[in-house]
Amino acid sequence: MKYLKLSKEVKLFITVIFLFGLTSSAFNGFLGIYVKEIGYDEAVVGGLLSLRRFSVAGSAVVMALLASRFGRRNALAFALTTISLSAILMVSTKNIWFMQLMCITSGIGQSTLMTFEAPFLFSKTNEETRIHAFSASFSAKNAAFMIGSLITGLLADVFATMFLADYLGVRYALYVVSLSSLVALIPLFLIKGEKTRNEQKIEFSKIKDVYSVKLVKMLSYTMIIGFGAGTIVPFFGIYLKYMLDLSDSGVGSILAIAQMGTVLGGLIVPYLMSRFGRYQLVTMLQMGSIPFLILIGVPMNIVLVSLAFFFRSSLMNMAQPILQNLYMELADDTYRPLISSLRSTTNNLARALGILLGGFMMEHISYNSPYAVTIGCYLVGTILFRHIFMKEKLQERKALISG
Repeated sequence: MKYLKLSKEVKLFITVIFLFGLTSSAFNGFLGIYVKEIGYDEAVVGGLLSLRRFSVAGSAVVMALLASRFGRRNALAFALTTISLSAILMVSTKNIWFMQLMCITSGIGQSTLMTFEAPFLFSKTNEETRIHAFSASFSAKNAAFMIGSLITGLLADVFATMFLADYLGVRYALYVVSLSSLVALIPLFLIKGEKTRNEQKIEFSKIKDVYSVKLVKMLSYTMIIGFGAGTIVPFFGIYLKYMLDLSDSGVGSILAIAQMGTVLGGLIVPYLMSRFGRYQLVTMLQMGSIPFLILIGVPMNIVLVSLAFFFRSSLMNMAQPILQNLYMELADDTYRPLISSLRSTTNNLARALGILLGGFMMEHISYNSPYAVTIGCYLVGTILFRHIFMKEKLQERKALISG
């Protein structure tokens, strides 16, 4: 298997991504529940969750420029430390202003990590192993989301029983899982061949050179999909707990089941790509997720909800390794972190706006209403993607048929 041919540096970096993913999954699924349990409504939850996205969007390009001066390893170490400490402090209080401040610092750390993930994998692989590296990183991240959701939910129930308060249960569960980002520093510093200073510097005056019509179209596609995802994905935990009246462990279990499909799906992306081509595969996966998204938005029994979550998450997210690769092909090695940061900025800004709308709609209309917005965005975004790569898709199809 080509996964076994990945270098030691790539495997260590994937370990870093996995450990960070544990912290990320815990807060994606349970921060909203914590905020609800300490007495705030859905609009406040949406505002808090969107603030982190705004922070990621606002800091991504700046961190890419700074990190090119101070070194990729130092930047990643800063990111992991900031994420872990911000997460712990965020749930150590009921003061919404302090929580907002910690959301901002957490977003800065997250933007740094997200900015350098794709460029690192691209630079440490060749054409033969590249899609396998992106798929392995994607699957490791989602395996972490699965395990992190499950562990956080179970710990929250245990601690809630011990301390006789649901919010304390979620708080101490998040404490435990937040430490994994600090543990990730160990494999990070085991990666060899990473300079700590004076790597290839991004010249601010040449930023305009990376722009192209295709990049603008790709960023538009990312913005539409990100906005649609933002209206519902951060609220999955709240939707499951309060719409279906589940325990914290029940919420964690369903979120874990959803990620299981994404992990398995990510690993078979190279095979599917060789069969259908990467452009056709992205279209098939994203369109195929929409019927399951509709099922989630319709109240039903827990078994059907679990299955719908499983297939929606698997199909919609499986395209990510391909999309990361497509973005990295738009620039040379020096400017790939900048391209990655532009993608991160666009995605997180769109998601932040989507979160604000989703929180408003859940509070003032219904928990189901944001799903209509998401479905519309996914349809428009997928059609735009087909348009962007129509020429390449036809060429790829001819190559597959002739091959």
